[in-house]
Amino acid sequence: MKLGERIVDGIFLERPNRYLARVKIDGEEIKAHVPDPGRLPGLMIPGRLVRLVYNPGPKRKTDYSLVLVRHGSIWVSVYPVFANKLVEKELSEFKLSCLSGYNNLNREVKWGKSRFDFQVNFPEVKAFIEVKSVSLVKNGEGRFPDAPTERGVKHLRELIDQKNEGLRAIVIFVSQRSDTRSITSNDDIDPVFGEWLKKAFLAGVELYAYNCKVTKNTVSIKNKIPVFIKNKLVK
Repeated sequence: MKLGERIVDGIFLERPNRYLARVKIDGEEIKAHVPDPGRLPGLMIPGRLVRLVYNPGPKRKTDYSLVLVRHGSIWVSVYPVFANKLVEKELSEFKLSCLSGYNNLNREVKWGKSRFDFQVNFPEVKAFIEVKSVSLVKNGEGRFPDAPTERGVKHLRELIDQKNEGLRAIVIFVSQRSDTRSITSNDDIDPVFGEWLKKAFLAGVELYAYNCKVTKNTVSIKNKIPVFIKNKLVK
């Protein structure tokens, strides 16, 4: 999936706030929107090569969006919306390896007090799918979240309720980088989310994860990777 029509290279300078970055492009300093409001530890480091989508508009505060960061020998996407788009593409083409035999792909479906990213129908049951974008990776282990997430906990609670009502409830973690080998909860940052993820798994909520192939211009789902709960492999 292409990141955009016009992409330019830049050098990251600093991040004054969660949604704004200062970047140098061809010697000129500009301001760019940062789509991922997370902390992005280990990525937003002054001097790093970044890639930006040029997309000016009358309602935009900046003309650029920072979408890729160079991290060693690989590109890392910091565009969390793309995680949903990637899963949607795979679902619509029936290519997602963890799910098969469904139809009627629906987007942004309300259930309870939340909206879930996708809902599909299996022959005997409906399934709700929530996608989580994973940006923090340490030694090949993706950790979610990278900042406390009340919204994430709320989703887990309602996914458990869905399961208790006889529905299928699914979480798909997507790490938009190629060096992620597994996913787990980031209990150091948000132990509450970690506890609810364990409760969700024990209640029967399905947990899946994928890493991505990221080039200078595209992002695509690469491999299915394991999910661990409290150091135990989810099967």
